[in-house]
Amino acid sequence: MNKYKLSILSLLASLVFVTKSCAIDTLNLETYLETVIEYHPLILKANINRDIAEFNVLKGKGALDPKIYSDFDQKQFDDIDYFTVWQTEVKIPTILPIDFSVGYERNEGVFLNQENSVPRNGLVYGTINLSLLRGLLFDEQRHNIQSAEVKGLKSLIEQEIVTREILFQAINTYLNWASKNNTVDINQSYLQLVNDRHQNVIQLFENGDSPAIDTLESRLNINSAEKLLLDSQNKLLKAKQKLSLFIWNANGQPLQINNRIQPMAIERLIIYLDKLSNINNPNFGNDPLIAKIDNEILFISLDNRLEKENLKPQLDLKYNTILNVGKDDFDPTFTFNDYKYGVTFQYPILNRKTKGQIKLNEAITRQNELDKVEYLGQLNNKFVGLVSQESIQDNLLEVSVEKLTNSQLLYEAEVLKFNLGESSIFLLNSRERKLLEAQIDLVKSYHSLGMVLSELYYLKLGQG
Repeated sequence: MNKYKLSILSLLASLVFVTKSCAIDTLNLETYLETVIEYHPLILKANINRDIAEFNVLKGKGALDPKIYSDFDQKQFDDIDYFTVWQTEVKIPTILPIDFSVGYERNEGVFLNQENSVPRNGLVYGTINLSLLRGLLFDEQRHNIQSAEVKGLKSLIEQEIVTREILFQAINTYLNWASKNNTVDINQSYLQLVNDRHQNVIQLFENGDSPAIDTLESRLNINSAEKLLLDSQNKLLKAKQKLSLFIWNANGQPLQINNRIQPMAIERLIIYLDKLSNINNPNFGNDPLIAKIDNEILFISLDNRLEKENLKPQLDLKYNTILNVGKDDFDPTFTFNDYKYGVTFQYPILNRKTKGQIKLNEAITRQNELDKVEYLGQLNNKFVGLVSQESIQDNLLEVSVEKLTNSQLLYEAEVLKFNLGESSIFLLNSRERKLLEAQIDLVKSYHSLGMVLSELYYLKLGQG
């Protein structure tokens, strides 16, 4: 909206027979939103997602945690030591398809299995496990680490989605409060005006300058004004109750809006919202809902990458170096001739489970990509529509201001004619109601424009 135009509209809007009463305390939109961001329970809950993101990453890194393993097995029967088998090992995983481990093995007994026979003081060994085909480029360990990072990113995206939604609802609630409060002020001033008019009409009747029916007409006008005021006060009460749900204190208690607290003038509110919602070079690719779809696609791609690794044959090599620590005394000796070596090969012949999962993941990814295209189109279309709506609402606001200005002039002319005895109380009341209608229409026009600006701000929050 053109800033100069807004200034002119605000000036013209002041040409009314009522003025907004001075508020003891004004809760402006900026302070209100700061309070919402700082204390609203749902935003505080969403902020915990930052910690959840960090914890997910920490959990993923746990795949690289070293592990200590110990196994002790003993059999005693009829005072005979059948066997005692004791093995302790520390395993050190890595981000590469190689795992290392270091262990100590000490076994003895009368009936000990020969393959478990070791020197009296035991053996120290080092193991290297290497995947040559399946798992060489990507394995479950790396999948878990990267998946944890993607889950952490998802938590941050969800925080942004919740925060944006709460702020959008908060602005709309504040805007509704401001318009309802403005309407009450207008109706209060209108009731005061018709009350004063009624006293004048009674005085004219008592002086013999006005018929008795004029007092009835005047009183009927008061009845209508009282009803309008009560209806508007009821709507304002509901608006305050909704607003209280967005304002909380540090102790987690909702704050009540009393009559001492007033919103900012609706004209200034619209000017502020116009600045707040301005979008330069819109790029909806950063919208959190788009980012959520991208996150899901990334998560599935990691699953698919792991599944594609499972299409490869499994060929793992295992090599153990063995260090003899001595038969009787501690006397470590090492030779390359002391080792254990193993090869594991495995491959499902048809591998239909893995192939089916890959195709399923590809189909789900395609669905997500189409969702992204469709939603991106919605966002661009919504932005273009809101820009057009803003232009229309600008024009409607100008019409409302012009209507108010003309109604004001006609009312003032009717007052002059009435004071000169050339008009009737019926015509004067009619002009007053038309002026009241024009004032209410102006508030509605401001509110409608504010709703459009609020939706533009919603889109702006998704710009990154």
